[in-house]
Amino acid sequence: MTDPNDGNGNLVPGFLVAPPPLGDPNFDHTLVLMALHDENGALGFVVNRKSNIMLHTLLKELEIEPKTADRPVLVGGPVSNSTGFVLYEHDENKPLGEGVQVSPRLSLSPSKDILSAAARGELRGRFELLLGYAGWGPGQLHGEIQRGSWLYSDFDHALLFDVDLERRWDEAYLRLGFSPLAFQNVPGGARA
Repeated sequence: MTDPNDGNGNLVPGFLVAPPPLGDPNFDHTLVLMALHDENGALGFVVNRKSNIMLHTLLKELEIEPKTADRPVLVGGPVSNSTGFVLYEHDENKPLGEGVQVSPRLSLSPSKDILSAAARGELRGRFELLLGYAGWGPGQLHGEIQRGSWLYSDFDHALLFDVDLERRWDEAYLRLGFSPLAFQNVPGGARA
């Protein structure tokens, strides 16, 4: 298990789980998939918040004819929230194009070609479309974790596609072994 409190551990792949109440409306009750983390900072994507935009509406605006089921596009984060990223499953260590490989079978890509293939049902696995991302500068994320602004959870592929969107945050707590009700709001961050 990665120790996020040591200040040195790479948090990818993994999740940030927002403790209640986080106090930032952009991240309240969120589960964030970590995609990049190094000495230059960190990049993550909220994976449990719906936007007001439906997938078919967005695809039609991009002149992509959808053949997959319609569903809400996810809010990936507050940064560049008009930029889309496809979170998709693929064969082990065989991402389909440019982007970030998060785990052996999961990648993120801004590629319209990958989005088109996903919309036509041509991917071997499941996908989500996210708008925007969350970013942290060098050392910023470890400081937030040490202050109790985030809980870290090891990566679990099933949380992304096998758990309903509305249940992902609660399920992350169950997998950590405690309830979000166990938190108290104290100055400087949440504490169990």
